[in-house]
Amino acid sequence: MRIDLASVSAVRTGFADSRQTPPENTRSQRSMLSALLTASPLTLAVLALSVLLGGIGVAIVSTSDPVWWHEHFSRLGSFGDASSATFNGTLLIGGCVVLLFARAVERELRRLTRIHVRRGTARTARILFSAVGASLALTGCVPLNVNTFVHEHITMVMVLGFAGLLLTSPFLMHRMPRRLLASTIVAFLYLIAGAWLFFGAGAINLALFEVISFSAMFGWSAVFVVCLLRCCASLAVATETPAAAASVSVTPMVTESIIERADAASSVADAATGSAALSAPAAAPACSTARARRRFRRPMGRRPVRSAMSTRPSSGRGARVHLPRGRKASAARAASER
Repeated sequence: MRIDLASVSAVRTGFADSRQTPPENTRSQRSMLSALLTASPLTLAVLALSVLLGGIGVAIVSTSDPVWWHEHFSRLGSFGDASSATFNGTLLIGGCVVLLFARAVERELRRLTRIHVRRGTARTARILFSAVGASLALTGCVPLNVNTFVHEHITMVMVLGFAGLLLTSPFLMHRMPRRLLASTIVAFLYLIAGAWLFFGAGAINLALFEVISFSAMFGWSAVFVVCLLRCCASLAVATETPAAAASVSVTPMVTESIIERADAASSVADAATGSAALSAPAAAPACSTARARRRFRRPMGRRPVRSAMSTRPSSGRGARVHLPRGRKASAARAASER
């Protein structure tokens, strides 16, 4: 039995090509990932809300149990059909988007440290938002029909994460806009009223209490994102204003100095051009006069001490005259003429 080596190599090459990722797909995936990593908190919050509302809405419409709302939302993912897969996949994708949202919130809060928020606020907010996102994703990974105990405790982590955000925001974000504090108080009162209706009065079921909890969570998160972006915008304006003012004040000074230097240079050039013809013939006498002045300049050193006896002869007589101490040559000349 003969084996065609050419056909074997062709099959191997085709199999290797099928396993490789085209460069265009790789670039598009990298660009999408970089866009998600650098997106603003508002974009990620809108994306997470859209994914959760869209996916849960599709699961509600296509579910096989029309009375699921008598119990809770987790029942939508416990049937093992396409509707349950849609619900669980929605929770998984939404939880991953919330994790990216926590990363973006930390990035923006680090810019506001010691200005609008206290030290350590960025790390605390990321941990609490990440707890909410991770518990949401794990809820989709572990449905209610797989393990009820694990599913319930995972959802409790999500509740604790949001409660931690509500409790720590008035202290860690004390210089944020007052709208955030007001929304925190309203969310607390809203949750307390829902808990009383569910646990105390028994007027609502668990599904409606979950709707109340999620609406409070996303409403508070929306107000938080708006306040965060407003603080970042005000910080950017405060940072750019001194630089712009400095540039505006420096520009006229620089322009005036340049104009003055140009005028001075032009005046010097005109003076040099006009006096070139006049100064050329007188250059030699000026130099000779300067040299003569340097030659007969009296030294600045110590004067020599004259002797008491002057040896200068008198005019016509040649006699020596005894001069007192301190007399000058003019006095000797006058004494000799007598």
